[in-house]
Amino acid sequence: MKILEGVTVIDFTQAYSGPFCTLQLADFGARVIKIERRGVGDQSREWTPFRNGHSGYYAAINRNKESLAIDIATPQGVEIIKRMVKDADIVVENFKVGTLDKMGLGYEDLKQVNPEIIFASISGFGQNGPLKDLAAYDNVVQSMSGVMEMTGFSDGVPTRVGPAIGDNFTGLMMSLAIVMAYYHKLNTGKGQRLDVAMMDTIFSILESPILFQTLLHQEETRRGNSDVTLVPYDVYPCKDGYFSAGLAGESGWDRFCNCIEMPELIEDERFVNNDCRCRNYDILTPIMTEFFKKKTKKELAEIFTAAGIPNAPVHTIPELMVHPQIHARNMLVELEDPGVGRYQAINNPMKMDLTPAEMAFGAPLLGQDTEKVMKSFGYTTEEIQSLIQQEVIATNS
Repeated sequence: MKILEGVTVIDFTQAYSGPFCTLQLADFGARVIKIERRGVGDQSREWTPFRNGHSGYYAAINRNKESLAIDIATPQGVEIIKRMVKDADIVVENFKVGTLDKMGLGYEDLKQVNPEIIFASISGFGQNGPLKDLAAYDNVVQSMSGVMEMTGFSDGVPTRVGPAIGDNFTGLMMSLAIVMAYYHKLNTGKGQRLDVAMMDTIFSILESPILFQTLLHQEETRRGNSDVTLVPYDVYPCKDGYFSAGLAGESGWDRFCNCIEMPELIEDERFVNNDCRCRNYDILTPIMTEFFKKKTKKELAEIFTAAGIPNAPVHTIPELMVHPQIHARNMLVELEDPGVGRYQAINNPMKMDLTPAEMAFGAPLLGQDTEKVMKSFGYTTEEIQSLIQQEVIATNS
């Protein structure tokens, strides 16, 4: 039995943060019913890359879900949602704050239908505060949260972290909140409102710069690939790319110096301990870089691994796709999708011995499951056909 089997999720989310959240629940067996705008669908259906006229982006974060195409702005649409919520466990939404309230589908409305419902809201800035009404995408949140200020080199511009961490980190935070709220519900019979904001989430992972500010009143900014508290701890150019190596404290400095064939640095008073090395980063780094420039990534990996020093080449995406560790961990799996066809999907990284994640099926076409979903909540074929004719719901057929 899947660990979340029997849990029903009404999923109003679109774009990335919300769907990434409900993906985690769906992978572990929850029934996730994706509520999509009739005739339009999730906005990520329009995002590249495309194959066969369908979005690979949408496919990647909406597997294992069902699609109900519905106009929730109509009274009939509202009634359908309330009927579904009556027998559901969780509602997840990432609309602009207050959108569902205006439709009569907010937490207070749905709590009247199902007092035990868990109502999870993902937003850019949360359900309260001076910015609550503003929309946000990942670039906005990375800018405002401080992570962009901390990313890049000191002589360059603030830089966006490549992956959309504002979205996926927030989605993961909400999936954890949902699981904890569901555990609480099992023990008490009580549902609750969950509020996870992208801004809060990214602010919460800043660790060092916040600690330097609160403890030492010291402002930190971007430092490229180095760390303000550790040296050596960096990325160095080598013959065929870039290579990362470093220490997490005092231990290992002698071994590191021997690796780079510079034993004379071990007793050099400028570098004898981590504090000295941090103060003299601009002196030490060019000296060390000369060694790395003469070696390939493979040669460097052999040298540092033999010395027990953490290291890694900076992989390109094609290199990563064929890496034996990725394949040993089964992190790429073949998945058949009704839109993009068969492709290599990123597997769920949570490895659970007894209740593993499962790639059951690909992302649904818009309205693919409308009839099935409606019938599962007690609607007859005649009622479904009437709602289709009234343009309240739509099917993919």
